[in-house]
Amino acid sequence: MGASAGTARAGHDNPAAITDVDVLNFALTLEYLEASFYVRALGSGGQSLPPGVPASDGHHFRHGQVTGAKHLVRHGGRVRSTAFAYLSAIRDHEVTHVKFLRSALGGAAAPACSFDFSKGLTSVSTFLLTARTLENTGVMAYDGAIRYVDGGDNLQAGAQIATVEARHAAYLNLITGQSPFPSAFDEGKKPSEIVAAVLATGFIKSCPQPVLDLFAKFKANGA
Repeated sequence: MGASAGTARAGHDNPAAITDVDVLNFALTLEYLEASFYVRALGSGGQSLPPGVPASDGHHFRHGQVTGAKHLVRHGGRVRSTAFAYLSAIRDHEVTHVKFLRSALGGAAAPACSFDFSKGLTSVSTFLLTARTLENTGVMAYDGAIRYVDGGDNLQAGAQIATVEARHAAYLNLITGQSPFPSAFDEGKKPSEIVAAVLATGFIKSCPQPVLDLFAKFKANGA
């Protein structure tokens, strides 16, 4: 579903069954995935990790491996020398998003799925390409889900995260050889479309029942 100006308006086309809590838990599920992916790839960086984001097993990429990757060698020294720090900052942002959403949801926060990122981390180049896909998917997810949010505070929080996800996507597009801003409007996809795309990656090994119920609820409501 392509996006155009004015298509994502809060309170419009929102099935009554879809609540703000549902949308926030949808966002949290995606943030669990992104944060876990970056921690698995780069380690935790010494920060505390929230429930649902497991620590790396120690086999993560080091600074020299990242700066020497083929997607970065073709760039100038400035881009290469800052790549590890910027990618680590993206990791920290995703971890912070998990913490924020868990705090906002309180006892209603959904538990995390179990992930397997082995196919997306076979090399630094694979890591960068997978990260690009995840970040662009995240932008589409936030842009598509915003139409189902009614609360002003939740709308603002979603927008503040969505723009950061877009910055991540732009950076990863740039360093992997794509346009950082390919069109005048970002594409938004419904939660059910995002769920289908994420499941197709094979990164999700299993999900707890509350998350499976959430996925089914979006599909049943055409959301």
